[in-house]
Amino acid sequence: MVAVLRNTATRWGERARAWAAKRQGIDPQRLELESRRVYILPTRAGLIFAVIVFTMLLGAMNYNNNMGFALTFLLTGIGIVSIHHCHHNLTGLLLQAVAASPVFAGDDLRFRFTLENPGRDARWQLKLGWDGGPTQVTELEPGERSTVNVPLPTQQRGRIKLPRVRVSTQFPLGLFQAWSWINMDLHGLAYPQPAARASGSSTGAPGRHDRGRDTAGDDDYSGMRDWREGDPPRRIAWKVMARTGQKLISEYEGGAPMPRWIDWDSEPTGDDEERVSRLARRVLDADEGGWEYGLRMPGGQVAPGVGPDHRHRCLELLALHGQRDTDA
Repeated sequence: MVAVLRNTATRWGERARAWAAKRQGIDPQRLELESRRVYILPTRAGLIFAVIVFTMLLGAMNYNNNMGFALTFLLTGIGIVSIHHCHHNLTGLLLQAVAASPVFAGDDLRFRFTLENPGRDARWQLKLGWDGGPTQVTELEPGERSTVNVPLPTQQRGRIKLPRVRVSTQFPLGLFQAWSWINMDLHGLAYPQPAARASGSSTGAPGRHDRGRDTAGDDDYSGMRDWREGDPPRRIAWKVMARTGQKLISEYEGGAPMPRWIDWDSEPTGDDEERVSRLARRVLDADEGGWEYGLRMPGGQVAPGVGPDHRHRCLELLALHGQRDTDA
């Protein structure tokens, strides 16, 4: 019986969400919660409160008890007033969303929301979170603005669509819950999870000649290899060792600087996800070493360059390889 009731409630909830989404459409990045889009229903405590008050009313009528009537009407009035305050706690609230910074798959995307109270009354117990997920709680004094970071777990690489946001409150007594659904066309980006160790080899730019690898020189960064007995400690890639526990040696080339290509075809054949993961590791290693590098992928490439923006373009190309926008 309980399972049947839960399934029925879930179906009605899904229909209500679909109806609200069709009624409201896509919301702008900054919006004001109007009265018509703030919904309110009694909570479980509110339903119990209503049953108790109704029982008190029946008792007062049965015994013709004036004090019973007075207490019943007082509690009924408190419940009615709480409806007004609960709905008013959300009405007129200003909300603005900012897309999250990219993260690696498996980490949390943190979308930042700014809540602003333009009214003259304080707003208490405001809850913000993904529809059906954990919430963050904040409170606003008149004219105050607050920023809330809501984490969104990621499981795979690609562009992640901002799911439906739910703003709710049970102020003041917890007898009623007012809420509003927010549908914004915002996306976050999840880079591919890099492999623990790179494979494959980078190639020089067309028309340029490799002047030979010189592990004793200090001219141009070339790549990394496994540590061997007799390698000087100063050439150990300490940052990589701290992150992965692997002892690798940085190699350099003598001669003029020459950009390198990280090529999809240079990776051993295998699962696409594994190849993307290994290429992501090579991109990060090249970036840490200050290496001028480019990326070639099926259907696109990034010209050689350096710096954080260049690293982002390469990781973005890897993240979107063969994928469309996905929902978290």
